[in-house]
This record gives sequence, structure tokens and C-alpha cells, in this order.
Amino acid sequence: MLDPMTKADAAQGRPKDPRVDAALINAAIEVLTESGWASFTTTAVARRAGASTASLYRRWPSKQALAGAVARHIAQAELTGIDTGTLEGDLRELLTRKRRILEAATGPALLSLMAQAAHDPDLRQILRDDVYLAVRGELGTLIDRAAGRGESARAVGSAQIDVLTLVLIGTALARSVFVDTDGPDATEAELHLLLAAIKRG
Repeated sequence: MLDPMTKADAAQGRPKDPRVDAALINAAIEVLTESGWASFTTTAVARRAGASTASLYRRWPSKQALAGAVARHIAQAELTGIDTGTLEGDLRELLTRKRRILEAATGPALLSLMAQAAHDPDLRQILRDDVYLAVRGELGTLIDRAAGRGESARAVGSAQIDVLTLVLIGTALARSVFVDTDGPDATEAELHLLLAAIKRG
């Protein structure tokens, strides 16, 4: 077992071991990737991580909360901290990172969560907070920075940023269903579409 914390330890407020957090997140990604939401249970995740279900529940009270932690981990690890010096460079890097997420083990896991969210209001709210708002925040930062450099003709409104965020996320979902490949040409087409929309304001 990774986390031999006793009830007495927990009652005394012993700090959680970050290694257990990481093991549980990685196990959750693996279970989602291999089996999808239907087989995504706290028991399966704890068993895969070599931890107890009690240790999992101390961190996340439900499988929806655990799913939110997975989404947050993916978004924060890959979609923040972009600053190449130009709007085109920033957008290209954002799209590269999105593609990297989808091509790694995190891709099927995240797509499985997003598909299930249509049927689960709690999960939908979690993904809105941890994926949509994270992507929107990063895109808004890139756009504001570009405006400060004089790269856009007019300010981009909040409603437009909402739509551009949905485009960024929605193309990933649509391609997973309708298109077999997502190569460089598709990335370039998406890049130029975003550039045109932002620079036009």
C-alpha cells in the first residue's frame, strides 16, 4: 500500500503524501483511458494505484471530484505559462500543447470525461471550472498580451473569447469522432482561423 495512514493519523491531521496524490491521478488516467467512464470507479483507481479507497476518499469525496482533479491536472500541466513573444507563436504553442494532450494517454481520458459530462450535471460543472475556464483564461491572457503589443486591430470582446474557447475545445471533440487523423495541416488551419478572428477583433 502506498498510503498506510491510520485513522489516528488522519484524526491528528497528518499531511497527505503528495506521492499518493500523483499515483492516484495517474491511476485514474489509466483507468479512464483503458475502460472509459463506465468502469471508472474509486475502487478500480485505488487498486491500480496500490492505495486504499480510504486514502482516495480523504482527497476526493466522489468519482466526479476525482475526475475533476484529473481534468485540472491535465489543464494546469499543459495549457498554462505560454509566452513566445508573438500572438502567432503563442497560439501555435497552445495548439501544439492541445495536440500533445490528445496524443498522450491523457487524451482518451479527457475525451471520456467530456463525453460523460453531457449526462452528469456535477461532472459538467467540474469540467467547466477545470477545463473550459482554464482554457478561456489562458486564451484571454494571450489575447490581452497581443493587444498590448499592438497585434490586434480592436479589443476582442468577452463573448468572442467564449466562442474562440469553444472552438479550441470543440475541434478536439469533433476530430475524435469524425476524423481519423489530426496532422499538421489541421493545426495550421485552426491557427489561421484563430489568428484571423483575433486580429479582426
